Amino acid sequence: MSRIPQLKPDGPLTPEQRRVMDKILGTRGGKVPAPYRFALHCPSITEAWAPLGEHMRLHSSFPARLQELAIIIAGRAWDCDVVFHGHAAHAVKDGLPQSVVDAMRNNRRPTFSKEDEQALYDYCSELLEHHEISDQTYERARKLFGVPGIVELTALIGYYSMVAMTLVAHQMPVAADVERLVRPR
Repeated sequence: MSRIPQLKPDGPLTPEQRRVMDKILGTRGGKVPAPYRFALHCPSITEAWAPLGEHMRLHSSFPARLQELAIIIAGRAWDCDVVFHGHAAHAVKDGLPQSVVDAMRNNRRPTFSKEDEQALYDYCSELLEHHEISDQTYERARKLFGVPGIVELTALIGYYSMVAMTLVAHQMPVAADVERLVRPR
């Protein structure tokens, strides 16, 4: 059970919550993503947050395989089962090896066969784990993705960190059949 109520389209809403909810429903095919069910308690924040999410999701310059890898790295960094598992299947469908997802789920460093995956993983992991990026890792990512690419990548993991933090803080329930992330010791 979550710590605060998850607001739903058919539940009681203030006029401001209803207005923002209807905008989200219109852009998300009639569905309300998990973090917005909590964020809608502050509709003005949700109204600012939702367009950024749409932009990150629909207008990324990264191929889906790398975009999903960045998302599951952020989910893993925050031990957020909902983000990690919600995007892991997409990552595999989009070409990320299952072995990478499995290693990450079990809190192990994956082995990569593609240079772009390794560079992206190192960039995101260093920033999320150590709160800095080595010059070598930064330069490798910049050469592969360009300056706009690393700016976008940083925003992408920042956005999904916010999503993960919201879900973790308010304890979004995880389906009983989901294999939970192995937590660090």
